[in-house]
Amino acid sequence: MEKLIELFRSSHIQIALITGICIIVMAYVSKRMLAEPIGYLPLAVPPFIATLYESLAVKYKDLKILNTVYGIVAILISTVLVIVFHLLV
Repeated sequence: MEKLIELFRSSHIQIALITGICIIVMAYVSKRMLAEPIGYLPLAVPPFIATLYESLAVKYKDLKILNTVYGIVAILISTVLVIVFHLLV
């Protein structure tokens, strides 16, 4: 059980889980709640931000700005913005 808790404390696992949840939420909203599905390029924005965060976090380990919470918030905000912009267009 301790290994599982330690696994979920990893920043890489947290970012991957949030990214996966955001992909599932956008797919559900696109398929069930919107009249016209969201295109492929807007659906790729949150995973792209997650990839950018991961690459920067590996390269610059000592920067305070690359906290996991900031990465998670950036992914969640990008997900909300993709859905809202598609609703407005």
